[in-house]
Amino acid sequence: MEVLQLDEMDCRLLAARFEQHGNSHRRMAFALREAGAVDLLERLRALRGLERRFAIDLGSLCHRFQNREAEGTHPIERRVLEYVAAERIGPDGRRGLLVMVDRVRTVRALIEQGRLVHDPD
Repeated sequence: MEVLQLDEMDCRLLAARFEQHGNSHRRMAFALREAGAVDLLERLRALRGLERRFAIDLGSLCHRFQNREAEGTHPIERRVLEYVAAERIGPDGRRGLLVMVDRVRTVRALIEQGRLVHDPD
């Protein structure tokens, strides 16, 4: 099983990309460049590389995971999020997120199969 470990800052950065920049890497990179936030820009690029390598959307996942306890979140969505990711607190007390890549892919495949069933012939 492939697992990605993101630290709390990674998750906040990816969730901010989703929330503030419509999940657009280019728009957020431009904003960070304009602000002179070189370290964050480099981190964002590294995270985008992980997304490409594993073919998953970490921005959406981090945003949804952070908001999973919100009142409007459906219980099934909460269960799916708990299935594909888990909050982790390391021995040093630092928080992070473990993303089970294979499970993300499985859920995505199920969703895509559902779409195919509903497509008219």
